[in-house]
Amino acid sequence: MKVAADTAVARPPGRPRDERATQAITEAALRQLGALGYARMSMESIASEAGVARATIYRRFKDKADLITAAIAASPGGRFPDQPSDDPRADLIVYLEAFDERFGESCVEVIGTLLGSREELDALALHRQRVVEPRTGYVRTLLVRAQELGELGTDIDVDLAVQMLTGSVLARRVSGIRSAPDWARRAIDMISTGEQPLDHSVPRRRTVTRRD
Repeated sequence: MKVAADTAVARPPGRPRDERATQAITEAALRQLGALGYARMSMESIASEAGVARATIYRRFKDKADLITAAIAASPGGRFPDQPSDDPRADLIVYLEAFDERFGESCVEVIGTLLGSREELDALALHRQRVVEPRTGYVRTLLVRAQELGELGTDIDVDLAVQMLTGSVLARRVSGIRSAPDWARRAIDMISTGEQPLDHSVPRRRTVTRRD
């Protein structure tokens, strides 16, 4: 009996991927990133800690950079709400404090290693795409939302504000300066004053006092 093509049942392409193994791999990768640093960790050490074979990792991730950037992006700090914020200022404070506490160190570690390696140019681009851009994009979204609600001046340079807020976290990590408990609130308050930086490309007019 001939079976019509549209009534045939499609055969699955293969066994479904074990998400428990994927979770074990990404969790082991994040733990080793914090304990060993990006340069010292390896696919072998991650496989050993996760209790899987190296082949299991390579079926999911191309290399170490692919694994680490995917693990950071999939972590709780890498997922952001889809709906507009009702209180962007409060959400921004929460995010910045969490970023400072959890991700500042790992970001400096990964970016520093990738910037210093000429062989990791693709990995650096991947880290920027998966980790840096979504986080700075979220901060930008909150600042724009604050402008829409009238909580932030419309003349504020939003992109510069994003760089100042996120960059201050990395700057403190590099300098070894501890963050003050209320740094995020004070930083946002400073931006909210609406003061624009001086444009040094425009010559300043000198005031000449005339003497009689």
